[in-house]
Amino acid sequence: MKTLFTNISSLVTANSNGAIKKCGKEMSEIGEIKDGALLIDEKIIWAGTTEEAEIKLQSGEFKLERVVNMNGKTILPGFVDSHTHIVFAGDRSNEFAKRLRGATYQEIAAEGGGILATVNAVRNSSIDELVENGYNIAMSAIRYGTTSMEIKSGYGLDLKNEIKMLEAIKELKSKLPITIKSTFLGAHDFPPEYKNNRDKYIDLICNEMLPAVAEQKLADYCDAFVDKGYYTIEQGERIFRTALDLGLKLKVHADELADVSAASLAARMGAVSADHLLFISDKGIADMKQAGTIVALLPGTAYFIRMPYAPARKMIEEGLAVALATDCNPGSCFTENMQMILSLAVINMKMTAEEAITATTLNGAAALELSDKMGSLEPGKEANFIVCDTPSYTNIFYHFGVNHVKDVYVRGDNVINN
Repeated sequence: MKTLFTNISSLVTANSNGAIKKCGKEMSEIGEIKDGALLIDEKIIWAGTTEEAEIKLQSGEFKLERVVNMNGKTILPGFVDSHTHIVFAGDRSNEFAKRLRGATYQEIAAEGGGILATVNAVRNSSIDELVENGYNIAMSAIRYGTTSMEIKSGYGLDLKNEIKMLEAIKELKSKLPITIKSTFLGAHDFPPEYKNNRDKYIDLICNEMLPAVAEQKLADYCDAFVDKGYYTIEQGERIFRTALDLGLKLKVHADELADVSAASLAARMGAVSADHLLFISDKGIADMKQAGTIVALLPGTAYFIRMPYAPARKMIEEGLAVALATDCNPGSCFTENMQMILSLAVINMKMTAEEAITATTLNGAAALELSDKMGSLEPGKEANFIVCDTPSYTNIFYHFGVNHVKDVYVRGDNVINN
């Protein structure tokens, strides 16, 4: 159905003029149109001012089925959440309480908590239970404005359960109205049965798990947690080379807990994105800039586990393309709300509102290799957008802690009406 939205108080197009991402200073250019108008069917047909739309209507250039008055509303591209772990089982609120009493993430993991606590819960759950939990979180994310997301495995840590998780993600792709990319994260932690023989688990990943994932076409990407206490640069490189040989592209959990040069590894291996990066070095920044690697920052995690924030300001000033994502997971950042991530980014990472919008739309889509189809409101792209009950995009940041999203459109269909 061809629909024209008119009198849009603030229409944020995030226009990229054909570019697949925005780097550095370009991130401030969000293409806002005051008193805007937007013509759609399942794709964006045209964007401009209401005055221009009225001229086209009078001339007969626009043939419509519906006109919707958006007076006092803001429209912007739907959020693209490029890093989540929403398929899981169990509850780790007790760990959160321990952290509030002073326990560190590493101390909790050493006691058998952390990722391994969720591993035990996932191994004891059915695929239907995983799908149900993931579906409920994803629908909540959509209500907050997410129209595309990535979901990782990584809580199975053996062949059977990693496949089970990826099959759950595949089922969610068919049940949810949004676009989902899937990532194999068998190298999330080391399972207890390989605690004292880590290289043997690397063998399992490379010789059995990755070939099975690739053969069954269950993942778009391969990821690994390359960091202090987890996977070394050498182990990560072996996993990534195997994944590349099998046709999978790469993402990297990089330098979250310490600078181990994982960002440079991501650049050297041609990863689509390097994520977290709380302790990235100047060399890591330079290497990723040269390689064109997307930087996916996860301020919710730094907030949740009381860690230093990634140096977003420096990365932008150095000319990198920065994306923002939730990292929604049961242990270190349990939120699916991208509006919360916007707030954390501008307050605690010193990003501007415009940079944060670019990071959650066009650059988020670029981190999933989707920015040719979505992430900005440009003719030919999917009509994925949100209607906010505010007169300007700045109100989304100014009035924080509430859900500003009134309607969510995916491929032109109104999938959520809050």
